[in-house]
Amino acid sequence: MSGPDGASQGMHVIIAGGGIAGLALAHGLKKAAVSVAVFERGGRDSHPSWQQGYQIHINADGSRALNECLPPGVRALFEAKALQPSAGVQMLTARLEVIRTIEAELAGSNPIVRSALRSVLLQDLDDVVRFGTAFRRYEDLPDGRVQATFADGTHEVGDVLVGADGVRSAVRAQYLPHATVDGIGLVGTAGRLPIDDTVRSYLPGSLLTHLNGVTDPDGLYMIVTESIHKAGDGSQTRSLDRSSDEHDHLIWVLVSSSEPYGTDPRSMFRDGPALLALVLEQIAGWHPSLRRMVAETDPEVVSATELQASRVIEPWETTHVTLVGDAVHTMPPLRGLGGSTALKDAALLCGKLIAAARSQVSLLSAIHEYEAAMIDYGFAAVRNSLQFADMLKSRRFDPRRLGMRPGAGTDV
Repeated sequence: MSGPDGASQGMHVIIAGGGIAGLALAHGLKKAAVSVAVFERGGRDSHPSWQQGYQIHINADGSRALNECLPPGVRALFEAKALQPSAGVQMLTARLEVIRTIEAELAGSNPIVRSALRSVLLQDLDDVVRFGTAFRRYEDLPDGRVQATFADGTHEVGDVLVGADGVRSAVRAQYLPHATVDGIGLVGTAGRLPIDDTVRSYLPGSLLTHLNGVTDPDGLYMIVTESIHKAGDGSQTRSLDRSSDEHDHLIWVLVSSSEPYGTDPRSMFRDGPALLALVLEQIAGWHPSLRRMVAETDPEVVSATELQASRVIEPWETTHVTLVGDAVHTMPPLRGLGGSTALKDAALLCGKLIAAARSQVSLLSAIHEYEAAMIDYGFAAVRNSLQFADMLKSRRFDPRRLGMRPGAGTDV
């Protein structure tokens, strides 16, 4: 219920979607004793769409946001599970000629395996997250609250509904139907190669220690980065399966026009052997070490995805429904901004909702303050990522325009 000033007394927050922003927000609210429930369409052991790929880059802003949201025990678990940060950033030609290198550990960076991040964020939320409950629609109630309806016919009434349900957000589709997400004409095909003595023997050492961008004049761009577990976290002894995320591995992603994938690109996005063959065809003139890296990748761990971006829209009238993360500002993963921006949303919205719950500000004012800031920095991140994509599509790729700096990253 709401007080005369609009502040919520005993406020209850409904979060649709158990992605990184939704779970981080839930932790922050629970830590502040604000009632919260997360409704996740998949099961605990399912593979959510946001886990497509292998590694997510949490930059300094994202790390600060996690620190704000997570209780000490979960924060310590995140720090233990985070990977060793890259030693620097370098840009290379397809012949492995160095264009530019920054020898500096990525400041404040916490790369982490996506499956490990999900495990961390689900920690201590058993009483909050309800699995197998897909959001369908909401309605505004006469008393100012919101009622969410789910696919199983159940309902939940709360003071706030937060759409944290990703790129294909059902909350956004109802709330802001004009806020569409579009393909940008690029496809990213990714593979994972376990790091062993053989790999170390033929790849330059910097490809195993740095975040690398490889470019050529034909509009191709390859990201090569490593997932090295921190010493003492036990990852190397827990799993004997070399294909496991728990084994140190190298990740490569080839970003190219969608044209080589045919008129129906998505039909082959899960066909690992066909994707691997197509990548090898596209990089036929590249350095032999890069071709070998791709050729020795298990086709079963190769997949592709269409790169997408949210349409930038004007600010909307604030209500008791709001959005976080990919539900509002989907962006290509080329600059590594998506995950960290989503966590920034979670921390900012969390602080505003806590203030409203404590009657320090009206609830609508709290949501409006969050949205005003989020629209500004969120869509700026979308534009930043699209600038990179536009250079690739135009085949006028200029690394000097990328603003390479410590703290930059890529979600892969």
